[in-house]
Amino acid sequence: MKTEKLGGLTGSERVKATGKKKRGRPRKSETPDKSALENLQQATKAVTDTVGAVADGVQTVTNAGKQVRRAFNGGSALVTGDSLEATKQAEDLASSYGLKVDDINQKLSIPDHEIDLSIPELDAKEANRLNLIVERQNNHLDFEFNRKKQKRKQIRNHKEDWDTIGDLVDLDTTKINVGTKVVKHEIAATKFQIEQSKLEETEELLEQQVIKTQGVISLTDGIRTEWDLRLEKQQRQLEKLQIEIEQVDNDNARQREKLESFLFDDNYN
Repeated sequence: MKTEKLGGLTGSERVKATGKKKRGRPRKSETPDKSALENLQQATKAVTDTVGAVADGVQTVTNAGKQVRRAFNGGSALVTGDSLEATKQAEDLASSYGLKVDDINQKLSIPDHEIDLSIPELDAKEANRLNLIVERQNNHLDFEFNRKKQKRKQIRNHKEDWDTIGDLVDLDTTKINVGTKVVKHEIAATKFQIEQSKLEETEELLEQQVIKTQGVISLTDGIRTEWDLRLEKQQRQLEKLQIEIEQVDNDNARQREKLESFLFDDNYN
């Protein structure tokens, strides 16, 4: 059975004992395809020409237009550099924080049978004293660290208090909104009662009008009888006048006959 050799850096199972690499996805080319780049440039130029045509010559797109404020400086040197350059950059970063890294090559170059004179001497008593100081300092640092953790917990609890205050504000706001809805409900109920009162008033006015109309209807027969009697009275008066006129005519006729008979008798004699 063939055994697989682990990767040297991450321990990944990517190298077999035979030395052949596993088949995987082909690596993309690090340099862009020239034909694709040319097509993109041509498409960009076409879009620029179209925009210029739509603008009808008012604005033209030129290479001397608005420039990119942050230009590309060629990228990082780590793209092509080796691992030593990366570690050197990390060492420079540490030096900027005040951390000095010893030259391990110089220290390891000293033979084992010789003394490293760069290391200062320290007796046991002084070492114990200094170790005690360091231990006490560590106690102080541990205390400060715990105090900071405690303060963070206090801040966390304080945030919870404010979150609770916010929830209470939301609760009170909800109560106010509910109260507002209740007031609006009462206003609507009052308006409904007002409309009910107007309806009752209108019904009373209707009943009064009905009574008036009934009274007018009741007077109609009497008024009709009154005018019938007036008409009959007028007819009687006209008949009376007619009789009086006929009587006057009869009297006049009799007087005329008397006068004619008298005149006839005088002529005859």
